[in-house]
Amino acid sequence: MKVASLALDDYSNYGNNLQKYALQHTLKKFVDFTELLWHNANAFFSETAQFSYMPKPFLKNCDPFSQQKYILREAVRINKIKEFENRYIKVRFDIPYIEEIADEYDYFVVGSDQVWQPLWIESKYFLEFVPREKRIAYAASIAAPFIPDQLKEFFKRGISGFDYISVREENAVKIIKELTGQDALLVLDPTLLLTLEEWLDIAQKPSWLNEKYQRGYILTYYLRTEPHPIIKIIAQKLNLPVINLLDWDNYWHYIVGPEEFIYLFANAALIFTNSFHGVAFSINFKKPFINLEVDAEKNMSTRIPGLLKMFNLEDRIAKPGKNYSIDYLFEIDFSTRDKILLQERNKAFQFLLNALSGAGKMGGGR
Repeated sequence: MKVASLALDDYSNYGNNLQKYALQHTLKKFVDFTELLWHNANAFFSETAQFSYMPKPFLKNCDPFSQQKYILREAVRINKIKEFENRYIKVRFDIPYIEEIADEYDYFVVGSDQVWQPLWIESKYFLEFVPREKRIAYAASIAAPFIPDQLKEFFKRGISGFDYISVREENAVKIIKELTGQDALLVLDPTLLLTLEEWLDIAQKPSWLNEKYQRGYILTYYLRTEPHPIIKIIAQKLNLPVINLLDWDNYWHYIVGPEEFIYLFANAALIFTNSFHGVAFSINFKKPFINLEVDAEKNMSTRIPGLLKMFNLEDRIAKPGKNYSIDYLFEIDFSTRDKILLQERNKAFQFLLNALSGAGKMGGGR
């Protein structure tokens, strides 16, 4: 069986690329051949990602020298992610017109990270270029609280073209039901389908992680904003160094590759993040973490509460009412995590097995 997967073309986002790796790694357990379709032949710096990790105040006030410095560091980081894909993900680039390859695969899987985000949705992410019976959505992420009125018919038509629909967010289940009447299955993000041992197989210790960090370190991973100042205060009290991923002012922290990203999460003493995948890796690796949202109005905040709810970890959200503090930094209740993760993995694997064998119909299929 030959299967193609479709995701966002992007070399800038760790979560996006690690979930592509995880989905392909999982699909290999079910099919003879699978590859990722890179469907935008000219995309290297993603249209949606360029400058996306630079703090907004910096964007407004930076001088030309600082901007150039950032661009160069971003180029190094993006190239590391590209090298990761070259090593670990089978990607097909020779696709001048995606409509021409519909007959070359038995199934097409779209997923996961923000593939159905209203800000940049295109019909190809609904797999409209292939016959209905070949379409599968795995953990398709809408990553928005609602669908704008002007896009509702477009979404309704696209989603109604699937017999097998699974999504990543609880809110997406509700949106799809309201739009189409179909019942989408809530499943794990692909990164949670892999065990800690499977991730450690490709983890790599950063060369700069010296004796300074042997006692432990606090890891922060923030998208499109800077970590909250309270983290520095907590680090001083704990006498632990801080590694701020995506800190453009620290060359080594900014340009880590995906393998180093995995190592740093797996070995952190404490993690602060506003990222969905930051939370997902923390749960998967059983690391003490705090979801500290600097701006609760951001769309990403609609994704994380559902994930925390799934694992009974809502108490890991730091809220402004308590000055963003958590009573027990390191005491985190993972008691139900193993059982839930096993159940959810089995549910996801059964969904893929059914979809890839055409067994039965779900999601309102005809």
